Amino acid sequence: MEMLSSELDMPVEKIKRYIEFLERTGVIKRIVFSGSGCGGQSCSSCPGCATGGKTCAGCMPEGGFQNMGVMWEVVK
Repeated sequence: MEMLSSELDMPVEKIKRYIEFLERTGVIKRIVFSGSGCGGQSCSSCPGCATGGKTCAGCMPEGGFQNMGVMWEVVK
């Protein structure tokens, strides 16, 4: 949040309000990564990935997303 605040020259609290609004209205959703799941199988058989829940280790790049902080994706 602090990096985004600095880049946009806005207070952190304003950034948080904007992100909360975008989440509530369904424009974006928070991405949660976990260490278990399909293990490389098809995502249709992975309960986390298939339902939009936690992304499994098999669907992450090698080494996972270390030190990435919080991430969101735009909902189609």
